[in-house]
Amino acid sequence: MGTVRLTLDSAQELLGKDETDVEITDLEEEPGSGRGDNYTSILYRVSVKGLKTMRTGEKVAWERAIIYKALPQSREHREAFKSEALFKNEVVFYTKVWPALDELQSDGKRVFGGVAKVYIAKEDIIAMEDLRERGFKMADRTQGLQVESLKQVLKALAGFHALSLTLHDLRPEQFERLTTGDDGQGIKEALFREENEDWYRQYYRVAANNAIAMVSKTLSVKMEHRREEIMGKLRAFLHEDVFFRTMSQLAASKGPLTVFCHGDCWTNNILFKDETTDEAEPVYLVDFQLTRVGSLALDLVNLLYCCTSGDVRRVHMTQLLRHYHCHLMLCLQTLNPNTTRNAPIMWEYLTQEMRRCGRFGVGLALDVLPISTCASDEAPDLYEDAEVDKEEGHAKWAPPLGGAKCAKLMTDLVIELIHNDAL
Repeated sequence: MGTVRLTLDSAQELLGKDETDVEITDLEEEPGSGRGDNYTSILYRVSVKGLKTMRTGEKVAWERAIIYKALPQSREHREAFKSEALFKNEVVFYTKVWPALDELQSDGKRVFGGVAKVYIAKEDIIAMEDLRERGFKMADRTQGLQVESLKQVLKALAGFHALSLTLHDLRPEQFERLTTGDDGQGIKEALFREENEDWYRQYYRVAANNAIAMVSKTLSVKMEHRREEIMGKLRAFLHEDVFFRTMSQLAASKGPLTVFCHGDCWTNNILFKDETTDEAEPVYLVDFQLTRVGSLALDLVNLLYCCTSGDVRRVHMTQLLRHYHCHLMLCLQTLNPNTTRNAPIMWEYLTQEMRRCGRFGVGLALDVLPISTCASDEAPDLYEDAEVDKEEGHAKWAPPLGGAKCAKLMTDLVIELIHNDAL
């Protein structure tokens, strides 16, 4: 199976649905991401050029930018990253889940629009608008997100999550169908499933040992009297007989705040625009391959524990959660004026879930923090380096070693969660 590539004919077919009077004449293609930016599929950016026939019959130059992703050409690499399962999940999101959620926003009830226009989503290719053309871009993953950017993302997540909660309240049977992935028509957990434990064992063994070494080395003198407690709790959680099963249980747990989670809510999957109008979306979420059905707190710990610093959280954490909660309640009221969800009870649920899911944030940080803090030329080229040990039955690759910045972020996070009784 080779990698699917966009051709003049396929571009004409994709874009012709919206641009019936355009003839595609040329494609210019370039890689869509750099090292350290994307690992589970291959991204391409394409400038599509053609001629548009005007009402007068005149033909004028026309251009459109799109981005598409395809499965890796190598069967070994597809196996190494479980790419086919992830790709299928994203296709289900774009073709089944998002249309169901977006349908709730009719009659001016708009609470979230941060999903790119998708031209096609099927088993081997996903093509969508290139948001760069509208001024959207990634933040610098090595710097972490500051308060104002975090507030923008949290507001967007509040709208996104509110759609799920409203679908559950108003159309429970549809919500149930879309959250049961066994028939291929709903979302299915792609990564943290107990049957994947052996496959990822070597990867997380290395990642866990790296984290333990970083925290042990970075603990400050003033925390030395708590070294045994801190390292004991961290080692207990990261023990290879405990870690993956705990992550799988947290991912699978259902409750009153169960939603369609983005699932991979870190800096590289969030696009910002420097200047927006009141009507425009300031934030877009991209890459829904790890979409899961679980507590909305799983997205929040991903964002707040892996994409910002302990210094920011120490000063602003409660404010940020209040910001999210406020917008969540406003969105729920907008979508369903008869909602019975009560703000104080929802705040209590939210704080409980943040504590319960805190460990999930640490688990994600094992590889997000080393990848997000290293320079692009230091990031692993997993398409080149990943190998599959067919005898052992697992993937052989590892996250990059974290430097001093990564070690501080990891240590601050572990201490914070222990202090909050979340680890």
